[in-house]
Amino acid sequence: MSKKTRLLLLDDEPIKRVVMEDQLREEGFIVDVYDNPLAADDALIKNTYDVIITDIRMPGMDGITFLKKIKNKNPNQAVIVMTAFGTVETAIEAMKLGAFDYLQKPFSTEELILKLDRLMNYRDIVEENQTLRKQLGQDRTETKLIGKSAAMRDVLSKIHTLATVDSNVLIHGVSGTGKECVARLIHESSVRSNGPFIAVSCASLPSELIEAELFGYEEGAFTGASRQRTGRFELADGGTIFLDDIDDIPLSLQVKLLRVIQERQLERIGSEVTLNVNFRLVTASKKNLSSLVEDGQFREDLYFRLNIIPLYLPPLRERKTDIPLLCEYFMGRFAIRLNHPEVRIDEEVIEKLTNYSWPGNVRELENIIERMLVLSRDGHITIDQLPKEFFEPDTSTVTINTDYIDQIDLPKTVDGLENRLVKWALAKAEGNLAKAASLLNIPRSSLQYKVSKLDAPV
Repeated sequence: MSKKTRLLLLDDEPIKRVVMEDQLREEGFIVDVYDNPLAADDALIKNTYDVIITDIRMPGMDGITFLKKIKNKNPNQAVIVMTAFGTVETAIEAMKLGAFDYLQKPFSTEELILKLDRLMNYRDIVEENQTLRKQLGQDRTETKLIGKSAAMRDVLSKIHTLATVDSNVLIHGVSGTGKECVARLIHESSVRSNGPFIAVSCASLPSELIEAELFGYEEGAFTGASRQRTGRFELADGGTIFLDDIDDIPLSLQVKLLRVIQERQLERIGSEVTLNVNFRLVTASKKNLSSLVEDGQFREDLYFRLNIIPLYLPPLRERKTDIPLLCEYFMGRFAIRLNHPEVRIDEEVIEKLTNYSWPGNVRELENIIERMLVLSRDGHITIDQLPKEFFEPDTSTVTINTDYIDQIDLPKTVDGLENRLVKWALAKAEGNLAKAASLLNIPRSSLQYKVSKLDAPV
């Protein structure tokens, strides 16, 4: 880092402010110091700062309001926030608003200098990457996330935004929605795209082996450790590490994981040598982590560190308009593998696929397309190749996704669902009560009572 780096330091604690200023100047930084943002107005007009370091709680204007003001004026301004004990949630809010990192008081000036070093190194990488992309005539990596629905456009927009930052990302989504695909796109779109992408499925690893897999070990560290093993975090140095099913990380290991994420340092099992690692962290969870925190099954401080940038990946049932595009994509891919020179699919098959509930999400659709192409022999998918579940009554009409909700009004939900089913049966039976009752498998008298509650014409 260049010792000509110019800093703006804002802190209303006189002693702490003076100590930091003296030590930073001794390290060769150019430092302007004020006790609140309002006092620094003229300095911000006259000067350009490489980094602004600001406290959260200050007189005149708080740090969050100041951060919003700075980012509105210059979205690329680098900011580090300082926060007192017990206000970590506020610091997380600051990072969501664009702060690069935060320091929790009390901290040493050495910790601040380390974060400044990381920030400036990251900025250099960003600038080099942007220059390279301009030379190559490409602004972004082409994505392979298939879909044009509003839900997928929102996901793609967020991925493109994440390309310019290095913050931790937590992907929420049920199994089969393509969380690893999204993690790869985040990596490929970022300044770390030339570095490694290391994916780890925490659910597939035995709990007693997760630590060794993530952090590595030295020869002889435990029974069976016949040679040195490099851990996944070390392999991800300079790139991105993706921890899928982070909710399966044992509580006993979460403290060590938190330290590695915070300090970007680790020790292999059986070693006393501390290794510096430079990685971007993307995690994914199939469960609601905030609920696990409330139940004592997941550390709150680790959750805050992971959930800097939340990204929700919708299930396939919430983006059914993407199904024809996904079918086309999978057919083209499998056509090469199965040696079909020409593939096509009937419209009635597409209609059945679109109206299905897809409990297995995109992964299930992919498997279905491959199975039908294998059975087709000539690459022509007809209604005959569809599995039998596509011809059975669709239970999706009574499916409620509770993966990411914390509370539900049961009576209101049940009443609403019943009303929807009654209206569905009436519409399908074209107003014929006897036929509608048969569709619902209830007596005609029961249906008549339910219809009267709807105040619907009989």
